[in-house]
Formats: sequence, C-alpha cells, structure tokens
Amino acid sequence: MEELLLRHAAHGSLPRPVVPRRRTLRVAAVALRTRPTSLAGPGLARAPAPAPAPAAEPVLPVAADAAAVLLAAGVPPADLRRAAGMCPELLSVPAEAIADVLRFLTDEAGVPADDLPRVLRRRPRLLVSPIASRLRPTLYFLRALGVPDLHRRADLLSFSVEDKLLPRIEFLESLGLPPRAARSMARRFPALFGYGVDGNMRPKAEYLLGDMARDADELFEFPEYFSYALATRIAPRHEACAARGVRLPLPAMLRPGDAKFRATLAGCVGSTPPRRRSPLWYASWVDDDTGAVAMEGTV
Repeated sequence: MEELLLRHAAHGSLPRPVVPRRRTLRVAAVALRTRPTSLAGPGLARAPAPAPAPAAEPVLPVAADAAAVLLAAGVPPADLRRAAGMCPELLSVPAEAIADVLRFLTDEAGVPADDLPRVLRRRPRLLVSPIASRLRPTLYFLRALGVPDLHRRADLLSFSVEDKLLPRIEFLESLGLPPRAARSMARRFPALFGYGVDGNMRPKAEYLLGDMARDADELFEFPEYFSYALATRIAPRHEACAARGVRLPLPAMLRPGDAKFRATLAGCVGSTPPRRRSPLWYASWVDDDTGAVAMEGTV
C-alpha cells in the first residue's frame, strides 16, 4: 500500500477527497417557500399575515327569485332551509307560483300578512300545493263543514279532501257515530284531520271500545281523546282507574297532570263522578293543568 501511495505522489495524481455537498441553501429556500414567518429573525422582516377571507353570504336552498319573494313576506332564511328539507319540491317551484300561494292565503283564506311566516313554518307544503286542485277545494270543504277561524288553521289547506279529510270522517262513522255527529266532531276539533287512521285513531278507538268498554258517544263528547298518547297516557290512566274500581269521564281521566290525576283518583274511590251535564263537571272534574297534557303529533 505504501509503494502505491508513493508512486501516486510522485506523479501528482493523488485522488481528491470527496467533500459532501452542502444543502443549507436548498433547505433555506424550501423553508422560505413554505413557512416564510418561521425564519424571521432580527435582520429579516416578518411576512405579513394573510388577510381573512370575506364572510360568505348565507346560501339559500331555493332559487334566488323565489327566495326573494319569501324573504319579502317575512320568512327568515333559517325557515327557508328548514322548509326545503321538509319539502324538497320547493327547490323547483317558480317564484310566480309561490307569489300566487301567498296571495291566496291572504286574500281568500284570510291569513293576516304578519302571520304568513308562522303558517309557512308550520306547513311549508302549502307553497307547493296547487291552488285550483288542492288549496281552494279544501278551503271550500272546511267552510262548508263549518270549521271556525280557518285563518288560524291554514295548515289544513294542503290536505286532500278525498285522501285525507273524508277518510277521517268516514272512520268516525264506522265506529257507529251518525254522519252528523262525525262532522260535528271534526268541526269542533279539526286537528283530527291531521291524525293517521291506522297508526293513531284506529288503535285508540279499539282500546276505548274494547279494553275500556266504553261507547263511541264518549268520543263525540270528547274528540280530543285522539290527541293523547295511548301507551303513556290513555292506557296507564285507564288501568289505574280500573284497579280502584273507578270510572272517570274521559276529560277527567286524561286532562289533569299526573299529580292532580292521582289526587282525584284517591278522592273518588267507591264514588260515582258527576255526568257531563252536571254543574259539578267543570267545577271539580275538568282541571286542565297547563303543560301537563301529553299530546301526540300529527302524522
């Protein structure tokens, strides 16, 4: 090895040592491109922070012209998004059709203009219901039935007379009620039109006529019976009364809150409650505690 080194030295051909390349500048360049503020020092100016992006305007789920009509009627943007979620057909309804519906509700149905946002929030399907074949026939039917204060029940106008309203009246008649009595029930308690027959009214009627051994006449006197939940209100109250041998009228059994019901039940064991025509009916038996009634939603 020594001889080899001496030979290369004599000829001046010793290989140069390999020096690794410095990559400091490349690393610095990459750092400057990616994070300019991270290399800022006493002699370097800090790069200015990026300007905040401008706040995006709320995106409305309906066409701009249709949204303008509804916003002008007082409908909040949040209600527009909710209405589009509940009624996807609203996305394709032209502005002229929406304006016609609003005009119908105020001019023919008597809904005050200030009340339009509440009505549409409760029933956005009104906006996609045709006036000639749905809204106007239903309005005339409810007027002929004698439903009072229709401007307060404008949500019913989107229901079909043939598919929704008449089947409820016919179901009441199938329970043994005369046609006049069935129409009277719907007139006095129009929320009946919003309850499903098979999922709501039928099982409750069968429970009343079967397990409770009561007559359909009690439904005529108290159509609000269908607004109470069967599993959490009607059945438990009936079973509590049956266990004590007490038969309360439907309003006295269902209207009070739990505390008032227990107190009433404990005080009438072995006694006979007054009938509906008795002056004591409203004085001592009908106690509708605010917020205590468990009402079922429409379907």
